[in-house]
Amino acid sequence: MTFKVTGRIYEAESGLGIPNLIVEAFDKDTVKKDKLGQVKTNSTGTFEINYTEADFKGKFEKFEGNPDLFLIVKTADSSKVLFSTEKNIRPDATTHEHFDVPIPQAEIVHKPSKNAKEFLKILIGIAWIDGVLEPEEKEFLQGVAQQKGLTEDPEIKTLLSNNQPVKPEECYSWLQAYLGNYPDEKDFQELYEALNSLMYTEGVLDAKEKELIQTLALATAAPAGTRPSTLQRRFMSALMDSKFLANVLQMERSSIVNKGPSVTGYYARVPYQILSRLSTTARVNILAEDMADFYLTDNFAPVKQEITADNLTVIGELPQELNGIFLRNGPNPQFEPIGLHHWLDGDGMLHAVNISNGKASYRNRYIRTEGFEIEQKQGKAIWPGLLNLPRFDAPYGLMMKNTANTSTIWHAGKLLALWEAGAPYEIRLPDLETVGVHTFDGKLASTFTAHPKVDAQTGEMIVIGFAPIAPPYLEYSVVSAEGKMLRTVPIDIPAPVMMHDFAITEHYTLFLDMPLVFSPMRIMQDQLPIKFEKQNPSRIGIVHRHGDNRTIRWFNISTCMLYHVANAWEEGNEVVLIATRAPDTYLFIPQKDNGEGGDTEFEHFRLYLYRINLATGVVKEQLLNSNDTATEFPRINDDLTGRKTRYVYASRQATYMRPRLLLDGLLKYDLETGSTQVHEFGRGRFGGDSVFAPRPGATSEDDGWLLTMVWDALAKKSELLVVDARNITAPPVARIIMPQRVPYGFHGNWVSEAQMATR
Repeated sequence: MTFKVTGRIYEAESGLGIPNLIVEAFDKDTVKKDKLGQVKTNSTGTFEINYTEADFKGKFEKFEGNPDLFLIVKTADSSKVLFSTEKNIRPDATTHEHFDVPIPQAEIVHKPSKNAKEFLKILIGIAWIDGVLEPEEKEFLQGVAQQKGLTEDPEIKTLLSNNQPVKPEECYSWLQAYLGNYPDEKDFQELYEALNSLMYTEGVLDAKEKELIQTLALATAAPAGTRPSTLQRRFMSALMDSKFLANVLQMERSSIVNKGPSVTGYYARVPYQILSRLSTTARVNILAEDMADFYLTDNFAPVKQEITADNLTVIGELPQELNGIFLRNGPNPQFEPIGLHHWLDGDGMLHAVNISNGKASYRNRYIRTEGFEIEQKQGKAIWPGLLNLPRFDAPYGLMMKNTANTSTIWHAGKLLALWEAGAPYEIRLPDLETVGVHTFDGKLASTFTAHPKVDAQTGEMIVIGFAPIAPPYLEYSVVSAEGKMLRTVPIDIPAPVMMHDFAITEHYTLFLDMPLVFSPMRIMQDQLPIKFEKQNPSRIGIVHRHGDNRTIRWFNISTCMLYHVANAWEEGNEVVLIATRAPDTYLFIPQKDNGEGGDTEFEHFRLYLYRINLATGVVKEQLLNSNDTATEFPRINDDLTGRKTRYVYASRQATYMRPRLLLDGLLKYDLETGSTQVHEFGRGRFGGDSVFAPRPGATSEDDGWLLTMVWDALAKKSELLVVDARNITAPPVARIIMPQRVPYGFHGNWVSEAQMATR
């Protein structure tokens, strides 16, 4: 039998993974301990140790059970034990045990030494070699000083605060003293990498810096065979070394800051043209063709016209009580995309159907974000999508473009268009004009989820924001019923995961920490930047609505991806969660089966119910659709968000239409009886997210209508269906014919006339 121990070692304060730490696994017996294996953590702080029964069962231990497992974590040179579970063993360990180990920064900071100080002095001298100490260079040097424990050293403080340049001769003397006649490879490599990082703050070498390289090469000269090449050759070759560039840009102490999203810091000085060229491989080029074929053709293709049309054709009869605006957000790129194009990319476009007194009108408008307007003026795409390297050079101050293309929310008399990696944009109703970015009077301190939750009882809006580049990777906010930002607190998670959705109950908020990890620099290593890391745990965090990171509790569940939430509520000591679940996910990126060609496959989601017992810590999970129907975009009567619901509505995946993600019907789950009803769209007809519009004065939960946009691929036209939610198996009560094609999109919304009257 084989066994595995996985885990991640990270800084407690920042959540950053700690590389190069020694991790040892042991089996603790009564009189001795058996060493099961030893590894070093990788660049993200993760590790994996594999062992077999032979490693802990000796000749006279044939009847011994599984190991009583414990870990020891040491510094890279084994001089210090940073963490140990020897006093808290895991008895009778399973075949796969996982550890998440936070280490306080104070435990891992380097102690200052003579070599460390000389090393930093050399870097300071190098920074002055051209006669100017740039702000980015100073920021880098201050970071090195902190890392080496030298921020309070009097000489270093003077060198960093003094505007007096260091003379080249003095720098050369420090260099000679540091390296000596025959420096070892460790000293050589550390200085080499630091020198590269420092010089990239300016992007190019001037004459003095070239002279330094030559001097450094001479200073480190050694007999033939001592090292494979001179520093000069290594440095020049590094300019075209994609792996080295990737490592530089992945340094966890980088000064990249994602603010709305903009970027500052010395990594932004690396020419984007170099990065994009190095990240373009044959594999990426092939995938680019696949992605364009999937997401830029047929009804995924964008429409170019913004139109307004009144008196739309209605087949059937619109209910007189149904008065308001149906909204559907989705991607609609205005220019040919750059690089890999994902369905999630593309400028946001709103499609609105205004229903009043039995009649309907239509209009569609682009959401005019800052990035959209810049590209419109330039007449071309400037920012690539999420599967490409971000623009580290930050044209116009933006590393990524906020597309506002995913969903909308109505709250406090405002309609907000949402994209989870940026701030919301306010939209005016009914004309769909973009008012501008909405920052809650400047108090929005994070990104803004595409799925905020509004508690209909209190009027509060609950918000999360995840950060894909720099910690904190998750922040949590509460907005008052009046639209005022009340508080924002960080929530510690160990990795930058894509947390697309979350849930609330009457008293709690639930975070879905799934192992879909975002790492943009993976593309430099011929990998996609988003990856489902199965070795990491899937877990649900629960915190009181007005709590913070100190009071959160985490509950592990079986490895999976929970993507969209239907609802959550409290039942005694239990919290109940209903969400769509897949065993893993590719984020709807075309994948070849087993990576070996053949049919292209998409992940299939199914509706699951989780019961989390807050008293015992036990989590139970249950598949709801017993006929194994693939399901996405779950919805409820939004007036019951956070309270117990009987009905869940969802869209059925047309798995026979793979590789495209198409939806061919609506489902209604009755959680009391366990029954499921289906509304079939019909042959060649595919829809999307549905919206529940309650009947004014309704007395039952399902008294209302489901509205969903459908594309008829045979008739080549789009329709808005109005379906009686109490009897979804019946034909639609009305079909509103759209005046132009409406591309497949993401999430819908219903804003009633009564809601708009509260503005």
